[in-house]
Amino acid sequence: MRIKRIHHLTLAVRDTEQARATFETLFGATAEHADAIPAFGVRTRDIAIGEDTLQLASPLERDSALMRFIERKGEGFYNLALEVDDLDAAVAELAARNVRVSDPVEAPPGTWSAFVTMAATHGLSIQLIQSPEPAALDDRAYDDTDRSQRASDVPAAAPVVAAPEAALPEGVAAAGELEASAEAEPSERAPLDLTPDEWSDVD
Repeated sequence: MRIKRIHHLTLAVRDTEQARATFETLFGATAEHADAIPAFGVRTRDIAIGEDTLQLASPLERDSALMRFIERKGEGFYNLALEVDDLDAAVAELAARNVRVSDPVEAPPGTWSAFVTMAATHGLSIQLIQSPEPAALDDRAYDDTDRSQRASDVPAAAPVVAAPEAALPEGVAAAGELEASAEAEPSERAPLDLTPDEWSDVD
C-alpha cells in the first residue's frame, strides 16, 4: 500500500470544546470543523497546528469504546490516522497477511476509513483513511456492497514491503507468504469484523 501522509493524530478528551479552548490559548491553534460520528461513537473537533491536524475526540455516550479508553487510561493520545490512495486495496492487502481490519466506514461524507487491530501494531491504534479528490466531493457515489466485494479481492500488483518474520506479530503473514494468502478463499482470510474496542484499545 502507499501511505500518502499522516492525516491526523487523535487525542481522546472528555470535552472537545474545553480541549479546543486549551490548545487555542496555549499554542495558538486554529479550530476547524466539528462533527458527530455515530458510527464511531465520538464527537470530534479538528484543530490546525501549523500545517498539521490534531483531532479532539470525546465520547457521544458513556457506553462506548472511547469512554472505556478514557476511564482506563485517562485523556491522551488515542489514534494515528494514515491517508492511503486506495483504501480497498490497503484493506485487502492487510487481510491477505492475516491482519484483522474493520469494515470500511464512510464518516464524514466522502471520507472512508478502516481500523487495524492493535494486536498487529504493537498496541498502536491505526486508522487508514481515503479522502475524496476535490473534484469528486459532489458527484462521487459510494456503494457499501460494492466496496465490501472489492475489498475481498487482493490486487495482483499491490506492493508489499518485506519484513523479517521474527519482527511480525504472531499470525501475521510475512511478505513471502502473500501470494499463497491471496489465492485463499475470502472466508479463509482475516475477517473484517473488528469491534471498536479491538481497534481503539487493548487491556
